Amino acid sequence: MAQKGISVIICTYNGAERLNETIAHVAQQVIPAPISWEVVLADNGSTDNSAETGQREWEKHAISTVPFRVIKEKKAGKLFALQKAVNAANYEYLVICDDDNWLAPDYLNKVWQLFTAMPDVVALGGFGIPVTNGVALPEWFNDYTYAYAVGAQAKETGILAPRAFLWGAGMATHKSVYQEMYKTVPSLLPEHNETNILSAEDTEYSLRLQLKDYKLYYDDSLVYQHYIPAARLTVAYREKLLKGFRDSYAILGKYHTAIRVKTKFGNRPYRWLFLMIASLWTMVFSRKKHSRERARNTLFFLIPSSDKNNPILNSIRTFLKDTKIINGTSNDL
Repeated sequence: MAQKGISVIICTYNGAERLNETIAHVAQQVIPAPISWEVVLADNGSTDNSAETGQREWEKHAISTVPFRVIKEKKAGKLFALQKAVNAANYEYLVICDDDNWLAPDYLNKVWQLFTAMPDVVALGGFGIPVTNGVALPEWFNDYTYAYAVGAQAKETGILAPRAFLWGAGMATHKSVYQEMYKTVPSLLPEHNETNILSAEDTEYSLRLQLKDYKLYYDDSLVYQHYIPAARLTVAYREKLLKGFRDSYAILGKYHTAIRVKTKFGNRPYRWLFLMIASLWTMVFSRKKHSRERARNTLFFLIPSSDKNNPILNSIRTFLKDTKIINGTSNDL
């Protein structure tokens, strides 16, 4: 098991222009002496001097008691860099800091305090503040803050509701739990082999945690700034982000259905019959393709033999290997 402490993981791809400010904010963390911590920079196949820039910036702050390491992952996609960094981390608490996230000076200390006070919580998320390189935020920005991982992640501080998720930006979690979530079933996102889908790794992780009954927590006092350059404030870039969300739903939607079935069914046999009848009705009579698809997925988690040839559903089923929702009985769902 990892040592008690905090590992800050910064994944970057050609982030030389962004890393100085990001690492400077990490270096400015105010942490009581007994808390051990480190910084792991995961270079995801950069072709600029990201690794050298990060190392040089850290050395400027001369924090001799806090190790700074660079690891390299050539396979494209934050998911791969993140998982390599998680495995390399020395400490149990992880803080995932994107290369454009500027953590508030008390960020790591608050993560420590929250995890210490709430041992049943395994993932934390905070409040993001957008900052730019001098350009004004476009008029449409407030309608798409979620796409840029800024603003509040929930209506109020507290445990997240089922099917809600935490952004990867600034997320804190446990190394042991993260590794557990992928121990038997690797991430399903690479099956589509698209980089924009791989960016949904935070959502998949959150949904896996909920399927295993772990608690996720949002705290609006956990604050970071998200640097957004002008090039990412165009309609074209916004639409690219939204397309990634839409594409990833082909996989994430099935996780949502599994959680929905688990939440509505539990160990109540009469709910099993109700959901089965409602799903069959929707499949036959609904004119909406999305509704029919969700009903089909629901039936799989109620009657697993209903779709043996769907690899994504079967992988989620394997992830829930102790689950039994057949003939009105349930262990996990």
